[in-house]
Amino acid sequence: MSDAQPIPLHPPLPRMVQPDPPRYDLWPEAMRSAWRLSGALVPCGPGLRGLGWPETPRVRLTAIASWLRGGRIATHLTAAWVWGAARRPGDPLQVSLRPGHRRPTAADPGLRIYESRGAWAECRDFGGLAVTTPVRTALDLLHDPAGFGLRETVACRLLLRAVEGGGAAVSRRIEQHRRPYGRLARARLAALQYRDVGLPLSRGQPPLMR
Repeated sequence: MSDAQPIPLHPPLPRMVQPDPPRYDLWPEAMRSAWRLSGALVPCGPGLRGLGWPETPRVRLTAIASWLRGGRIATHLTAAWVWGAARRPGDPLQVSLRPGHRRPTAADPGLRIYESRGAWAECRDFGGLAVTTPVRTALDLLHDPAGFGLRETVACRLLLRAVEGGGAAVSRRIEQHRRPYGRLARARLAALQYRDVGLPLSRGQPPLMR
């Protein structure tokens, strides 16, 4: 009896690799302005996207590429916007630095740079641009002493629905990985779960985050 495996009649199709959107921030200003006037480029956060490119995490991240130079990572509310959990990316944009990169000597009024240890280990890369994962983004927002208003509350609710295990998984992370303002994070998460009683927090990704 032969041990040879039958050859499938229909071999599996290769996975489609999503192309990276064009870097419009690298175009000459005159060309970019002409395309904007024609309607071919439309606003996407503080940046631009092509009219034919739907708003996805990859497209949103590329739209703010010029703000992510120098080893910057999109974090906090800006990361929530990249994932589709916030309507706007915040002003200023919120970022942290990859390992080995120093904070610039001159302050940029369009950026708020966080000292986020371990953020680089919990990032997704899109064409060389980085954003913190949904679970890391939720944790950063919950621990941030700067404030937790309506935008952050809504963002965390949506992010929790995209995290495997939902609020319970985020709660375990808060307890296992000691960070400053852990008590604040626990209180904020408890308030979120109290308001969402009866709603499963791990129903999968909301449509905007796909």
